[in-house]
Amino acid sequence: MSQETINIEIAGRSYPLTVSIEEVDGIINAAAEIDKMIAKLKSQFAVQDRNDLLAMTALQLSLRIKEIEANGRDKSAPAPSSENKEKDLKLAASVEDLLQRLTSVVEG
Repeated sequence: MSQETINIEIAGRSYPLTVSIEEVDGIINAAAEIDKMIAKLKSQFAVQDRNDLLAMTALQLSLRIKEIEANGRDKSAPAPSSENKEKDLKLAASVEDLLQRLTSVVEG
C-alpha cells in the first residue's frame, strides 16, 4: 500500500499526516468539513478558544456519527438513499480516523 504525506489545515493550524493514497481525498474532505464546522461555531457564538471550538466540533461530529449508526439500525426511520448513506458512512469513518490522527499528533 503506497503512502503519501499531506498537510491539512484545521482552525488555522497545519497538521502533516502520512496516509495511504486511497485515504487522501477522504481525509482532505473530512478536514474541510471540520474547518467549516469550526468557522460556523465561531461565527454563531462568542467562542474564540481553539480547544473549545475543536471540542464542540468533535461533539457535533460524534453526535452525527451516532445518528447515522442509529438510522442504520432503526427500521422505522425513513431510509436514506443508499448513495447518501454510503457517503455519510464514508465521511463519518474519515472524520473518526482524522480525529484519531489529530489526537495522536497533538499528544505526540
